[in-house]
Amino acid sequence: MTASGSALDASLETARENLDAILDRGRLHYAGTAPAATPVDEPSGAAGTSAAAATVDLTLVRRAALFASTGVNRDGTFEDPQTAVLADLGRDLRKYGVGTDHYAAIGEAATRAITEVFGCPDPGTDLTYRHAEELGIPDGVTELLQVVDHAVRIAALGAVEDEDAGIPATLPATVLEVERRTPRVTVVRLAADLSRPKANTGWPGQYLEVRSAHSPTSWRKMASAIPPNPDGYLEFHLSHPVGDAPAVSAGDTWVVANPTGALEVPEAARNVLMVAVDDGLAALRSLVLDLSSKQQRPQVHLYWSTGNPEDLHEQVGLEGFDRGFDWFTFSVGTAADAVADASLMDGASYDTVLVAGTDTAATVAALDGLPGTPRVIS
Repeated sequence: MTASGSALDASLETARENLDAILDRGRLHYAGTAPAATPVDEPSGAAGTSAAAATVDLTLVRRAALFASTGVNRDGTFEDPQTAVLADLGRDLRKYGVGTDHYAAIGEAATRAITEVFGCPDPGTDLTYRHAEELGIPDGVTELLQVVDHAVRIAALGAVEDEDAGIPATLPATVLEVERRTPRVTVVRLAADLSRPKANTGWPGQYLEVRSAHSPTSWRKMASAIPPNPDGYLEFHLSHPVGDAPAVSAGDTWVVANPTGALEVPEAARNVLMVAVDDGLAALRSLVLDLSSKQQRPQVHLYWSTGNPEDLHEQVGLEGFDRGFDWFTFSVGTAADAVADASLMDGASYDTVLVAGTDTAATVAALDGLPGTPRVIS
């Protein structure tokens, strides 16, 4: 049951309205007290020129904080979905060099920032009602500070779990080949270093956080178009404006981290529809290739559309899959085309639908006309 009609509710609403100010103040306080960042892999050019370290993207923290604030229980704990997001935030922040040693400073910075925005004294690490009352801090603000402290502890536990399991925060990946497929698409093939214990690049269909020498200040979500393998090979399809292909060369070192996503073909699936939009093809292609190595496979029909027909850079390969795999068919088309074709399927229907690419919500909505009640995964 979520908190309702309480002083905490009012404080949560005020915090949401002033979240940007809280985050900005918190960042400044954290910078002044935090220990040095935990070493992580950094991207570099083929000549060995290293990029500057990336700074924490507060958008990640903002998104997690807003979602967490919607699932606060009366006792100050969080509902399960909010707890999971906070733990994932702790895992994700490891790629910036934020480890378990940093969370005391994070908690103190958060407390200072909140009390400044609310115009209250800073209680330090003593967040008890008695201490707050002595300082004249309203109960609603005290409860908010306790909730935020709990959120910070959950994020820290997420980081602890991965650290204790020996999972590397980042992995270097060497660029092996660069192929300019179309004026808007560049294919980059790499080999991630899997020599470290517990090193992995996730499972088929997952997205990796990727940082490169040509965009060192930010992490970009990309799915490999080939399934994970013992050699660490990856294949990324990069979309870009005409004339603005990324400056990537063989020998560059990229950094990958934090495989995430729930895109998968369930074992019980028998008739699967895949709908890819633009570079969403990569994740679905990886799943198709993974299925090709299994003995039991469902029937799969893949539809793929791009904003420009000349960007169907993988069409010939997919048509080859269509000819070579008796369980796989491919069509150039949209979700609307898939629905129209499904209406002609003589009583058959899909039990599973996988959607990947730009604006997945719109694609899922366009699939409402499919017969039956398929499970939709995006």
